Parts: sequence; structure tokens; C-alpha cells
Amino acid sequence: MRALDPFTIFRLAEESPAHPAAVRERLRREIMAVDGVEYQHTTARLCQMGALIDPNDPIIEAPHKVAIYGALITGWVSIPLLFHYPSASLFNHYLVTAAPPEIGDADTCLEVGMWAWAWMEPSTGALSFFLLCMQFAREQSIAIGGDSFHGRLAEWQGKRLAAAYPEYDYKIVHAYGAIRAHLDDTNDLLREQLEIEALLLKAEPEESPAVPER
Repeated sequence: MRALDPFTIFRLAEESPAHPAAVRERLRREIMAVDGVEYQHTTARLCQMGALIDPNDPIIEAPHKVAIYGALITGWVSIPLLFHYPSASLFNHYLVTAAPPEIGDADTCLEVGMWAWAWMEPSTGALSFFLLCMQFAREQSIAIGGDSFHGRLAEWQGKRLAAAYPEYDYKIVHAYGAIRAHLDDTNDLLREQLEIEALLLKAEPEESPAVPER
């Protein structure tokens, strides 16, 4: 990214979806222009900006993690509740109170599934239909210019970062904050800094050997 011209960096940063490295590189050059510092000194300011965003990561990630773990737990629990008789029977005893199967009608896991499906089908079917409707509504909202929950969180974080650093161009800082809200680039920053320092060391002129006096 360091070798790309400003026009290419701007184009990559403005694409949808934006290129995270290009967004970060564009902000580096903005920091150089405003603060009057060398390229290698922009990493410190970028890390400072990241430190402002990091404390909000749990808040931003909480809804997504709840959905992820909730789906994983529900999916795995549904298997024993459907095919494991002790689990299905316990669930039935406390939450369903349906008639137990006849003797010999629950000897295999498939027979247990046929019995438990009587109450599992309405709940799983209703949940699946609900999620399908929510997904359809979300797609239609985005199609007419609406924003997703993920997008609203990114927008909020971008505005916070831009407000904290008004000396820089609002749009450039906002774009970095929006990207950084869901993508921790700390490791990328440290790797880039090591590469920069390595290039600077190579660029330093070697000391010429001293000529012995005669």
C-alpha cells in the first residue's frame, strides 16, 4: 500500500466494500499532512485511535455473540431433545406434559424422534419461519437504502472517532472508525511498522571504513 499513488488509495478506500488496508493507508497520509510527521511516526497515532475504539468492542460484539452462541446451543440441544429418550422425556415432563409413548414405541432413536416431533415440529417450524421473515425484512430494508444493525454500529463508531479527532478530515477518520469497529487491525499495524523500520535500516548509508594513516 505504501507504494500506491494517492488516486489508487482513494479509489480502493471508496469501493464497496472498502479495502481496510487502503482506508488505513489513506488515514496515514492524512496524519502525515496534518501533523507534519514522517510515515513511520503515523503508527503511534493509529494505535491511539484504536485504543479509543477497543473499550467498546464488547458492546459492539455482544449482540452478534449472543446470536452465535444462542444458535449453537439451540442447535446442539435440539438433537438429544428429539432423539434421546431420557432428555425428551424430561423436557416433556416439565414443559409439554404430553402422553408418554406406549411400551415398545420408543426403543430406537427414530421412534423417540417420531414421538418427540409432535411438539418439536411446531416450535422449530415457527422459529424457522420467524428467522426467514426477519431475514427477508432485512434484505428489503437494505434494498431501499436502510442500514443493517452491523452497519449502524459501524456508523456510530465512525462518528465517535471522527469527533475525537476533529483536526483530521472527517470522512477519512469516519471511514477508518467504521472499518475498525468490526476489524481489529492492531496486528497489521505492528507488522507494517516492523516492515517500515526494516526498510529504513536498509536505506541508511553504510559508514565507510576508516582509512589508516600512513
